[in-house]
Amino acid sequence: MSFAKYLPLAPLAFLAACGSKHEVPAEQKLPPAIRAAAVNVESARLPSERILSGTVTARSTGTVSARLPGHIREIRVREGDSVAAGQVIAIVDSRETESAIKQAEGGRDEARAALPEVEAAITSAAAQADLAKVTFRRMSDLRNSKSITEQEFDEAQARLRLAESQVQMAQAKRTQVRERIRQADEHLSRAQLQQTYAIVTAPFAGIVLERKAEPGTFASPGMPIIVLEKAGDYRLEVPVEESLLTGLKPGRAVTVELDGKRELPISEILPSLNAQSRTATVRINLPARPGLRTGMSGTIRLSGAERDALTVPAAAIRANGQLKTVFVIVNNRARATLVATGDTRDGRVEIVSGLDGKERIIAAPPAILIDGTPVEVAQ
Repeated sequence: MSFAKYLPLAPLAFLAACGSKHEVPAEQKLPPAIRAAAVNVESARLPSERILSGTVTARSTGTVSARLPGHIREIRVREGDSVAAGQVIAIVDSRETESAIKQAEGGRDEARAALPEVEAAITSAAAQADLAKVTFRRMSDLRNSKSITEQEFDEAQARLRLAESQVQMAQAKRTQVRERIRQADEHLSRAQLQQTYAIVTAPFAGIVLERKAEPGTFASPGMPIIVLEKAGDYRLEVPVEESLLTGLKPGRAVTVELDGKRELPISEILPSLNAQSRTATVRINLPARPGLRTGMSGTIRLSGAERDALTVPAAAIRANGQLKTVFVIVNNRARATLVATGDTRDGRVEIVSGLDGKERIIAAPPAILIDGTPVEVAQ
């Protein structure tokens, strides 16, 4: 354990220790003896702990980009705004798409207008073909009875073939018109889909982290407009020293302090180490709650082997800013002694320095108690 953090308190502790031995000046008037309960400083076995700091990050972050080329007409959100899923983020100028829609609609309407004429042509050609078939059968009967010449028969056969060909041509033209209609519908659907891209919406509910474009900017497909983090989906990322990774694994519970203390399981440990700091990132998924934001700080406590420690009741410590004092009973007088404290567990505070464990102290010093006050220990 490093004791560097306690060095600033050493001079104060030294002065306090020295002060506990000097006699109270005769001219200083002390209050009458105070009756108070006393307790012994106790030894205890406490687990070693390391407190590591981390940063809250969003588990899901997305960039909302333009999908349609054009100038951005307006952007309706700024950094820090909360947005709902499907909320309009920006609008891109879609005049080119509107022109494509009109062109596709015109081509479709023109093709549809030609369809009745083609259907009529098919009907007419089919009627002509039926007549040619009837005529051809009659001419075949007459030919069998030697009532017509071969030339007349050949002419009837040619008229039938011509009529059938005209039916096929009319049907082919109808297929072409229908294909034109289908293509025009496809072009129209594509243009209408492109037009929907002019309205840029939020893919999920979240908070705007960054606005990367401004109205008037020409947006090409894929150009970022905003960066969005998913609301209510956060984790704490903590860099952990390589030497502390032993025994850590996903699922192990650690104490997380972030506006309160709770036990949460480790969700992930990144396999790679930072080459400079020799740390690995430990991730802990945080339950959803109002007020969580990316960039907030939190800590985790990692328990180690037990260690010897001195403890006193929390009520025995008087705090004055950063200074903490206990009153040690020396020759039936209360002697104020500065102490450095550590963890608090079950109503008892660890004393890191200032006491040696043999002292008897005031259990709950009253407000009027000062250094040197006579005390009567309550039995």
